Amino acid sequence: MKKILNFWKGNCLPFSIQSRRVMRITFILIFATVFSLQASDIYSQNARISIKEKSSSVRDVLKAIEDKSEFYFAYNNELVDVERQVDVKVEDEKISSVLDQIFQGTDISYTILDRQIILSSAEAMDGLNKEVQDKYTVTGKIVDINGQSLPGVSIVVKGSMLGTITDIDGNFVFKDVLKNGTLVFSFIGMKTKEIVLAGESKLDVILVEEAFGLSEVVAIGYGSAKKSDLSSSIATVTGLDKINSRAITSPSDFLQGNTAGVTVIQQGGDPTKTAKVVIRGVGSVNDESPLWVVDGMPYYGGALNPNDIESMVILKDAASASIYGAQAASGVIVITTKSGKSGKPKISFDFFTGVQQAMNKPTPLNAEQQSWAYNTATDNVGASRLPAHDAVQNPFGAVTRTNWIDAIFRKAYVKNANFSISGGGEKVRYMSSFNYQDKDGLLIGTNSKRFAFRMKTEYDITDNIKIGENIFLARTEAVGANTSSSYSGAIINAMYMPSSAPVYDAEGNYHGVAPAESKFAGAYGDVFNPVAMLNRPTVTNPITNLNANVYLDYKIIQGLKFRSSFSVDLRDDDYKKFTPKIPESGRRTDMNYLDQSWSNRNKWIWDNQINYEKSYGKHNLNLTAVYSAQHTDYEYNDVNAQDFSREEDWYQYLKNAGEIIEWDSDVYEDALTSAIGRFRYNFDNRYFFSASIRNDRSSRLAKENNDDMFSSFSAAWRLSEEGFMKDIDWITSLKLRGSWGQIGNIQSVNYYAYNVPMSSHRPYLGESPSYLPGYYVAQQSNRNLKWEKSETYDFGIDATLFNGRLDLVADYFEKTTKDMILTNAANPHTGVGDGPTSNVGSVKNWGYEMSVNYRNNDKKLKYSIGANFSTIKNELLDLDGYTSDYIYHDDNVRSSLFPYRSEAGQPLYSYHLVQCEGLFKTQAEIDAHQSNGNLIQPNAKPGDLKFKDANNDGKISDDDRVFHGNAFPTFTYAINLNLEYKGFDLSCILQGVEGGKVFNAYKYSTYNMSEQTYNRDNRILGAWSVDNPNSNIPRLQTTDDNRNFATNSTWYLEDASYLRMKNITLGYSFPHKIIDKVVKGSSLRIYFTAENLFTITDYSGMDPEVGGIGLDVGSYPVARTISTGLSFAF
Repeated sequence: MKKILNFWKGNCLPFSIQSRRVMRITFILIFATVFSLQASDIYSQNARISIKEKSSSVRDVLKAIEDKSEFYFAYNNELVDVERQVDVKVEDEKISSVLDQIFQGTDISYTILDRQIILSSAEAMDGLNKEVQDKYTVTGKIVDINGQSLPGVSIVVKGSMLGTITDIDGNFVFKDVLKNGTLVFSFIGMKTKEIVLAGESKLDVILVEEAFGLSEVVAIGYGSAKKSDLSSSIATVTGLDKINSRAITSPSDFLQGNTAGVTVIQQGGDPTKTAKVVIRGVGSVNDESPLWVVDGMPYYGGALNPNDIESMVILKDAASASIYGAQAASGVIVITTKSGKSGKPKISFDFFTGVQQAMNKPTPLNAEQQSWAYNTATDNVGASRLPAHDAVQNPFGAVTRTNWIDAIFRKAYVKNANFSISGGGEKVRYMSSFNYQDKDGLLIGTNSKRFAFRMKTEYDITDNIKIGENIFLARTEAVGANTSSSYSGAIINAMYMPSSAPVYDAEGNYHGVAPAESKFAGAYGDVFNPVAMLNRPTVTNPITNLNANVYLDYKIIQGLKFRSSFSVDLRDDDYKKFTPKIPESGRRTDMNYLDQSWSNRNKWIWDNQINYEKSYGKHNLNLTAVYSAQHTDYEYNDVNAQDFSREEDWYQYLKNAGEIIEWDSDVYEDALTSAIGRFRYNFDNRYFFSASIRNDRSSRLAKENNDDMFSSFSAAWRLSEEGFMKDIDWITSLKLRGSWGQIGNIQSVNYYAYNVPMSSHRPYLGESPSYLPGYYVAQQSNRNLKWEKSETYDFGIDATLFNGRLDLVADYFEKTTKDMILTNAANPHTGVGDGPTSNVGSVKNWGYEMSVNYRNNDKKLKYSIGANFSTIKNELLDLDGYTSDYIYHDDNVRSSLFPYRSEAGQPLYSYHLVQCEGLFKTQAEIDAHQSNGNLIQPNAKPGDLKFKDANNDGKISDDDRVFHGNAFPTFTYAINLNLEYKGFDLSCILQGVEGGKVFNAYKYSTYNMSEQTYNRDNRILGAWSVDNPNSNIPRLQTTDDNRNFATNSTWYLEDASYLRMKNITLGYSFPHKIIDKVVKGSSLRIYFTAENLFTITDYSGMDPEVGGIGLDVGSYPVARTISTGLSFAF
């Protein structure tokens, strides 16, 4: 172990005891015993040294002495030349003889305090000795603010080597102290305190807790900084020590409810999908996914192993994120994984298992209810009833045999195991982990398995050079299900399928909507057997990710460091789906199909960085320069084939296909080079300033536009360090900050948008039709395309109050995105289908964020309670350069409902709908709803929807559509609680949104009796009727003459506000005295946890958190997970 204490600044020799802070009382007592021998010279008098060194540096000789003895050295590098070459040869000599030989002919003197040896110039040592006059003894006791004694507190005389520590009761005795001296009291977790003696012989000292997190070092992109020194908007994710206590599959799941301004949208219980993360709202029509950076390198691989994570930092404003340039327009999530530390191996094992269930499932009509509903709907329009819904003519259809929702949903089990080992020696540190996860989906036939391995090592080649590598290998095998389609989604098909149909027929084959011989099959619509739909296809989708990073760190001189890192990101994705013939009634087919695709992505990134850090008195300077280059190549192939004569697994290969329907392929290369500079400065830890500049050059744009410069700056003022604030005891830290930054974005640009290549095509042509290969121009090119740019202002306050018990962070921000990238409409004279990718319009986001956290670290009961809140607004400022006055989005429901429009002056993805004013209850109300003597809704009947004629033209049409907000909530919030008491720990997270809206298109498919003859949701049993006049569901009818369902109206729009118990965990850590009997120095914790325990909402759909832009077509419901696990380490 390296014992040399090297003090770099000043001519004083500060005592080193502070670096040996005590974590446990047992260690404190041992250290106190050792320290009490400091004034003695027993060891130094008896120890003998034998050493032989030739042409070695003083540094190496001192290290050799430490290795052969219990001595350790303290010296000032500026006063002692440790690089001087010396020859030393002694045999069984006292330490004084060895030192005399080493420093012969120099002005270096030494003082031996038992095992500690202090080196300094003779002049400095004489000055120190002259101070030792007029001394006396000081006694006292040190306690915390609760009056608890503090053992092991370090006490030193400021500017000297003299020191002691308190005993187990917090008492101390300090002899030979100067009467006008200053004592410095320090203890881990406490604020350092200085007391000028002025001759006092007895002191009672109270130490207060250090403000939580002020000294925390966080990753900021190409470097790190103390959190207290930051001048931009950066958030650290807390509670990561409990990340292995929750049944989560991705780090993004852990972010929900944890950080203000970060929205995490769950993707339901689909095991193949991870939650979507959005930082500070949607600022463009393009992808708003943040950049993930893992251990300093951009990460584009698969899901990370959450157990590997040591810290997560979110760069929210442009001033902090701009260091990553074009990839960071939507914010950055910086992850640092765990590393090995010198010492004996540390082994840990974590395991949990749990069960998942859908929180909320729809209920289809049973057979009798379905017949009643269709007969009623038929009667309401005066039509003849279908024989299929007559129990006499079709007795098969009158019997309920299957609840198809129950048939496709299941209890889904999850298992997760993680093993890690870490440790190291004097020059080598290592960490290795292995993770296995097996997670069933809520729907039958769906599953995800993950195998992940990480190896991380670091080597000290010399005192100035170290190298390391970080390798992460992951393989996932996942099978999901289509739930987003309103035509063929598994859940919607389960709602459509008649309850009279069984899952299997008498021969064990899948059953159709009606028996094969039935003449009534057509009365039940064109629908799949959903169990067959999920179970029958053979699907494999192995994905392999390899991320490897090697680096070299070189300390050139004190304060000047160079780092070179090279990483590769390799991904292989293979997908194969074979769909057999569907012989049963419904959506049948006599053809089988094979869809097979394979792709690979190879990416490398090479960063070369130099960093200079220096302090000049109260001036602290940090300079960073980086040159980064990255390259990606990608290849993709997709083949669709059909007509296989056999359907066994071994026959499901392309060579056995009767016909290749389509073969699609793609290949591209992408390159980005960047030059980066950053300047950080602070004066006296009061005034902080940071500025950065980055030049990006991308291959995605034409040469004349492919590079641009982006800059940022930020400043902060720590008021609490000013003299006029010193006497305000309840303010521990108070800082004001502001920032401005600009970032480019071309992530949504196709790789050859400035020169679009021709596309392949195989039209089915000829007198004897066949597929003929050819090429065509699919999209116009645009050499004038340039960078999309976002500009952000941020103003914030960071406060820590009441001796670190209360933290408050508040921000106001504005983000404006200009030259937004969007595909324009094609010039009709060119004959090309799609227009060029262009720069059009600008969008503004603005909002407030606040987080508050209070903690009490009482020795018996420790607790913390926190809350965060954010509100974000959005507006499309203009569409300059676009071929239309608005963006007409393609998001739709069965090609019938198109609820969105983006127009200048409105939020992006605004709902553009006809106002629904309830239901007509009487014919008199219908007659009164007129314009200029004409009925506005002439086809309406009591029980139909009433629409507002917004433009007063006497009819209801799309011209009556007006804006009704958007899906983005008015504000989001979360409350976090953590308790610890006698080994027990309890944590819970309440998370919610207020003011969000969802277009519940599920009602179009499952309430609308005019849309095919499918089964429906049982809530239509409460539809309007004379006997049920207060219902909000329109009357049942098979024709929809009033266009109740075909109108884009606010009837579909629902409040999606909710409050969710996101997580609650109860754990117990066994006392060390019990666990030590099994394995010395080990720890064991068991826990029970519930994820998504309950949700309070007025939303009528399966879940209000539908994701995306708020369009619910019957989405995958969120899973409630109950699990138990253990963590064991030694």
